[in-house]
Amino acid sequence: MHQSNISRFGVAQPYQFASWYKYVIMSAFGAAIAGVSIGVVAFLLALTFTCSLCQGYRNSRDSAATHAALAALAARHPPEPAAAGYWDDDDEQEARRRRAREEHGRLRRSATSPTAGLPSFTYKPSSSVTTKHNVTGGGEETCSVCLGAFEAGETVRLLPLCLHLYHVNCIDPWLDVHSTCPICRSGIDSPMDVGLLPPV
Repeated sequence: MHQSNISRFGVAQPYQFASWYKYVIMSAFGAAIAGVSIGVVAFLLALTFTCSLCQGYRNSRDSAATHAALAALAARHPPEPAAAGYWDDDDEQEARRRRAREEHGRLRRSATSPTAGLPSFTYKPSSSVTTKHNVTGGGEETCSVCLGAFEAGETVRLLPLCLHLYHVNCIDPWLDVHSTCPICRSGIDSPMDVGLLPPV
């Protein structure tokens, strides 16, 4: 007798159903894995492309900002032309720097500055002045702020009550914040008798 895979009621035998079910499940599982794999690869490609576009945009924007900042800086501070013999004499170079700092200090202060009414003058060493403050072992007067000796031609400021002497660029930032001498704490508010000023 011939053995049939179909029972007499038209239903497939169990082993045949199991193999068909296994085939469907395995092919669906394989398709799902393939679909997920393709999706992940597509996502990674899209992400890489987007990141490269953003990085290129960021680099071009940063580069443009850097160029603009450098151009603005160059426009604000043009290079100074080199004067003949500018680098030959260090003392002359230092004197130019000092004058530039003093000029900058004068331009920076306004008429309402606490130092506006205080006397300043060009320093000239004099042996006739009997009262000297902050004298070095060599007999030179020094600024108590920077500890540098006063040189002829420098602009100095004399405080009215205590008669302490300072470089203008050294004492003015202090006096913009405080109204006393940094050494003795004497006030600077009282007017000074012009007769107390050293000869100019």
